[in-house]
Amino acid sequence: MITIYKGYQIKPHAQTPTSYIVVTDGKGGKVPDVLTSLFTTAVYAKAAIDKYLDSKPVKEVKNGKEINQS
Repeated sequence: MITIYKGYQIKPHAQTPTSYIVVTDGKGGKVPDVLTSLFTTAVYAKAAIDKYLDSKPVKEVKNGKEINQS
């Protein structure tokens, strides 16, 4: 079963069906290195996605342009 969560797909690994992998939802895109491991449950994969997204800098939009807050 494939689960879509915050722009990523969580799906069983082809060679190890008891483990889960994270891939981007849609065409193209690179999966961040912190999300390339195998996860034992979809819950752990979701937690890793949340942790990754929380660690990204917040972008502020001003006059239609994004500004990185670092």
